Amino acid sequence: MINLDQTLLVQMVNFIILVLVLNYLLYKPLLKIIDERKERIEGTLEEAERMMKEAERKLEEYNSRIRQARQQAQQIVAEGRLKASEEQKRILASVRKETEERLEKLQRELEAQKASAREVLRRQAEVLSIRIAERVLGRSIQEGKRGEAQ
Repeated sequence: MINLDQTLLVQMVNFIILVLVLNYLLYKPLLKIIDERKERIEGTLEEAERMMKEAERKLEEYNSRIRQARQQAQQIVAEGRLKASEEQKRILASVRKETEERLEKLQRELEAQKASAREVLRRQAEVLSIRIAERVLGRSIQEGKRGEAQ
């Protein structure tokens, strides 16, 4: 049987005192340290998660800027090609116009030279035919012609 005497009561009081002392000296500080550690770990995890989201946001921003830069580069290249094409067309039109003007000028000069050469040939042919006629006839045709002209 169980014997319930004063020692049991003293042991119970001792146990309660021990629990209170241990609670005050060991359990509360240990629980406080565990809670602080848990809060630090949670804070670190939240900070890591926040940093991860920030890194993802910056990566997306970086990728967006790269896409924009590529689009701008493509647009600049397209505009450059368009301007080069327009400049090429303008230069070709200018060269064509200049060539046509030169050709027209050369044709006018050629026509003028042709007319001048015909006139010179006509005069020379006239002079030669008069000389030939004078030799054949044996007399001067110029004097007779002068008389007719007067």
